[in-house]
Amino acid sequence: MTSPPETGRHRQPRRRPWVSLLASLTVIAVAAIVIAPWDAQRRQVIADQITVWTNPPSAEIEAIADATLLTEDARRVFFASLPVIEEAETFNEHCSIEGATVLGCYAAERIYVFNVTDDRLAGTVEVTAVHELMHALYDRLSSSERERVDALVAAAVAEIPDDDPVRDVLATYPESQQADEWHARLATEFSDIGTELEEYFAQYFGNRQLVVELTAQSRAALTELESEIAALVAQIDELGADLESRGNRYEQQLATLNTEIADFNRRADADEFDSAEQFNSERAALLARSDALEADRIDLNADTARYNELVAELNALDARYADLYSQLSSTQAPSNVED
Repeated sequence: MTSPPETGRHRQPRRRPWVSLLASLTVIAVAAIVIAPWDAQRRQVIADQITVWTNPPSAEIEAIADATLLTEDARRVFFASLPVIEEAETFNEHCSIEGATVLGCYAAERIYVFNVTDDRLAGTVEVTAVHELMHALYDRLSSSERERVDALVAAAVAEIPDDDPVRDVLATYPESQQADEWHARLATEFSDIGTELEEYFAQYFGNRQLVVELTAQSRAALTELESEIAALVAQIDELGADLESRGNRYEQQLATLNTEIADFNRRADADEFDSAEQFNSERAALLARSDALEADRIDLNADTARYNELVAELNALDARYADLYSQLSSTQAPSNVED
């Protein structure tokens, strides 16, 4: 096909369709930047996405997102927080360790998680990572949305029993951190949090209950030991109180019996009994009481031995608990002790 003949005037060159489209898209993009420079949430989303593109997560981090069924929005913030799972020395450099056991932290817009490797605590790394993610998500809330979420969190917290152990933990936090920390705790540790708060968390979790169950699973070994220890302590306390009461009664009865035996012997030496029948009757009564006290002594010794066995069992449980708990501490060198 030949080109059309030239006319006597200059002709505008024909634009390729894709060139015009590109120019239009560019104008739209620029317009968007100019029109809505105040949209901090949108800018954060874009910044997060760029961070993810330029710093793709490791397979280990992606596995955590998969295991906890994070939504796309939650995954983006999680990956943009450049989460890392660290050994004790490096972890302690990033997270402030001030006496309490710290498993993770959200610091300088990054997520750090202590590498808990003990199989008895499986799931700890995952739920810790999600807990810290909740801080990152809270950090990105707009003022109005944070106010709304804080109200939902406060309503849920009001329904938590006063003796719930989480309340004791949160009581150690500054007032300024309470809402943020409860936001993370409610998301990962409590099943019943109210419809509105559940709907809010649904934007982050495909199944939030799975995370709550994983949290319980990660603590199951410690919880079981705590229950065993509590039951054993109650048993020891009960037996100890019984032994003390019975022991005091035994000592008093023994002292009384010894006094009466001494008096009986004195009267026998002084020939103060009116008849052989009286002597034999009182002697038989004293012997019967002596036999009864001896039976009490044998029972007391047996129960004391049982008490000592329970105390030894408690010491062993305490040692197991201390060993297991040490696996959660970045300030102690973990030891892979088999159960």
